[in-house]
This record gives sequence, C-alpha cells and structure tokens, in this order.
Amino acid sequence: MFWWDLGSQGPNSFYDEFGPNQRNLVISRTETRSCDDGAIVSFASFRANGLHAMASHGDISRKCIQSRHHSSHQHPQAEPLQLTGVWQVANTTQSDALLGGSEPGFAYRRDGHPNAATLMEILRQLHSADKAILTAQGMSALAAVAMALLKPGDEVVLGQPVYGRTNLLFAHDLARWGIQASSIAANDLSQWRNILKTKPRLAILETITNPRMSVPDIESIARLCREQNTILLVDNTFATPALCRPIELGADLVMESLSKFVCGHSDAMLGLLCGRSDVWDRIDATVSTFGLASSPLDCWLTRRGLATLPLRMEQACKNAYRVATLLSEDPRVASVDYPGLPSHPQHDIATRQFDNRYGNMLCVHLANPPGDANEVNMADRWIQALAPDIPFCPSLG
Repeated sequence: MFWWDLGSQGPNSFYDEFGPNQRNLVISRTETRSCDDGAIVSFASFRANGLHAMASHGDISRKCIQSRHHSSHQHPQAEPLQLTGVWQVANTTQSDALLGGSEPGFAYRRDGHPNAATLMEILRQLHSADKAILTAQGMSALAAVAMALLKPGDEVVLGQPVYGRTNLLFAHDLARWGIQASSIAANDLSQWRNILKTKPRLAILETITNPRMSVPDIESIARLCREQNTILLVDNTFATPALCRPIELGADLVMESLSKFVCGHSDAMLGLLCGRSDVWDRIDATVSTFGLASSPLDCWLTRRGLATLPLRMEQACKNAYRVATLLSEDPRVASVDYPGLPSHPQHDIATRQFDNRYGNMLCVHLANPPGDANEVNMADRWIQALAPDIPFCPSLG
C-alpha cells in the first residue's frame, strides 16, 4: 500500500494537459468595501480561459483572498507580520480588561495576536462556524478539545481509520487520565447506532480517512450523534473548506492541520479548531493555559497560502483523478483507493459531500511481481522511479 499527494508537484504530463488553463488565470476586477467596524475588506475577481476557478464556489474563493485593514487611509497590500510577544497598555485597568477579554485588543501573544486574529476569522467564516481558534499544530487542536471537554470516565468513539497520532493520544495518553476510547468502522452506520446508545461524550472521524481514502457519511452520523447528545468532531485536513465544510453538514467541531493543504508550501506548522458556540466551553482558556497557541510567523505564512487554496485544490483534484484513473488500469497496480473512481465504495457519498471533486490524495496498492513479495522493496522502487520529479516525504507538511 502506498499513498500519494497530487498537489503542486504532479507529473509534467498532467500539467501539460491542465497547466495552460492555470497559467492564463488573471485578475479581472478588484473591489474595496468599508465595513461597519471601520475595517476595509478587499476582494479580487478572477477569470481564466478554460478554468472555472471554482466558479460554483465563488464565495469560498472570495473569502480566501480577502484582507482586513483597520487604517482609514493608507494600508499595506500584504498583511504585516507582527512578532511582538507583548503589547504596551495604558494602565492596570486596561491590562486586566485585555487579559480578561472584556476589551478587544492584545496583551500577551499566548492569548492572541493580530496575525492569528486575521487568519482565524477568515477560516471561521469559511467553515460557517460560531467560534474559531488557531493552535501550534493540528494535534494541538485535538488536545485542546480533549482537555477542555473531557473528564475522567468519559467515553470517546473513534470512527476508524483515523490518523495514527489520534489513536495514540486516546489509546495511551488520555487512557492514563481515565478517558475510555472505543473504535468502530467510520462508514458503518449500524455500528454508529449501536455504540451511540452508550451516550459517549465525544465522537471523532475524518472527512477523508487516512490512509485508505474512505468517506464517512457526515450528515447521517451527525444526526445520530445529536440524538444522543454526543459531540461530533470532524478532522477535515484532507478536504479543507475548499471541498467540505462539516459544520454545514451537522458536525459540532472541526479541526484541521493547516500545515498541509491550506498553507501549501511546507513551511508552516499550524492547527485550526472551529465550531458551534454551545460546545465551545473552555477551549480558548485551555489553548492559553496549556501553551497550545499559534506563532505569528506560521499564521502569516498560512494566510499567504490560503489565498490560492481554491485554485490549488481545484487543479490538484483534477491531477489526482487523472492519476487514479491511469493507475487503476495499470497491470502493475492491484488497486487504487480514490473517492473519485466509480468503483470506490463511498463514491456516491463523496460526490454529494464534495460537489463532484474528490480531493488530491490517493492510495495505491502495488501488485506483487513474480518472485518478489517484499512490499517494502516494491514501495522503494516506486519511490525511486518517481524521483526527482515527485520527491518522497514521510509527511504532507
């Protein structure tokens, strides 16, 4: 088994087919609007010859490229990077108000900073969430949920498969605190019905599972969770808000590792947690108290990547579909896991949830050649054959 990210470094043959459309993308119109709070929000409209540029998802594209500036006159085109760790205040009264949250503004970086505020507001809107917060990385977002919402004796359901570190967190670290975790097949609604009868506190699943690319029916599972007052957390890392917005499907909380596709440049580590206000509880305080907060530089770098997320995901989905189709017809490949293939068991669910786009991740099962049953050797030969055009990395970012 071998999984492959068809992001910005797809084979040249695929870019020869799709690339000209991408290169012909131009900005056709810019617009600036004033908001009630005095902020200035800038938008840009795109046109492309032969490339829809997510025309059917124009609101998502617009939100990804918006920028907020609070100057009434001149302002920089690029958002400033603010690395300060502490802000000057007028007196102790203002200090208490800033630290307590009764006055807007910043006092200490761990409790919030301008680069995080800008990025998390855009992501909150993209996900149609009431609340949002940025964390040091994706696992920090998951840890914040566990520490803020769970207590000894609580039960958690993991819709498998989930990311290996998620399993490790609940099976080992949180088990020492008396938190019990059970695993079921994420795509089996009958298993969800049975285990939710025990009224677990939290249920966790992934939009597109790692590494086999299965696609749970989020809307149906969210309905079952609501019936039992179970909080549903969805890891949306593989889909991003460009493809799926789980809160709109009924999820309570959404987390993402922004280090992967939202950043898109392999140079930042950042996590996102967003959700409904009625389940938010102590999350903000937990992120601050446990030191899970984000870095201004990582927020700034991720904000830069977010501007091109819709275009990158649109093109990467096309690349992945083409590669999955070609490999599924190759005799050297036993099978391909990709939601966009009609043979995928959750193809219809993926079509509905992702609006006919299926992500840029696929899992390849290599056929055993005669006399060679060593899967590691087969995978290494595959990696070497792709290099240097497609370098091998043990993680997505």
